Amino acid sequence: MFENAAAEENTAAQESGSTAFPESTDEVALAADLRPVLLRLNNLVRRRVPSVELTPAQSTALTTVLDHGPLRMGELAEREQIRMPTVTAIIRRVEKLGLVQRRPDPDDGRAVLVELTASGRERLEHVARERNVLLAALLEQLTDGDRQAIAAAVPALNAMLALDLPGPADAGHTDGPGTPQFQESETHAR
Repeated sequence: MFENAAAEENTAAQESGSTAFPESTDEVALAADLRPVLLRLNNLVRRRVPSVELTPAQSTALTTVLDHGPLRMGELAEREQIRMPTVTAIIRRVEKLGLVQRRPDPDDGRAVLVELTASGRERLEHVARERNVLLAALLEQLTDGDRQAIAAAVPALNAMLALDLPGPADAGHTDGPGTPQFQESETHAR
């Protein structure tokens, strides 16, 4: 079932000139199997351990700042694959919550760097711990073989995240993972 749907999606994408899909229906079929599982796991974790007062876009932006240190607004927008007005709105909101602060970039007085406050770091670390406990409880219920398979897949999943694919600016899109339009479309895609 997935192979036929994946092949049709691949053909339609190629005809429309959108971002190229893999030529092999094996990769498209695997993607069709993997995508809903990842979305459901992500949604399960976010629902069971919500990041109070934060939207998914805000939470993701904060995590990016945590992972990469102080960032210029443009660099944050690029890493999140969203437009500058969107990242500006996100940072304005989390700054009002006391989770980030802006400071002048020492290398360029015209630019600012966004960095986590102690409160922002503490909140992210708390949510991460709680979500890890939830996932650990799920993993505990699996067989040893299933846990080993998941552990073996983690490096490949990380490698996927590191791949350079066209972002919204490259593909001519105006909405990326942090925008309400994208979140709405992902909600309906499930």
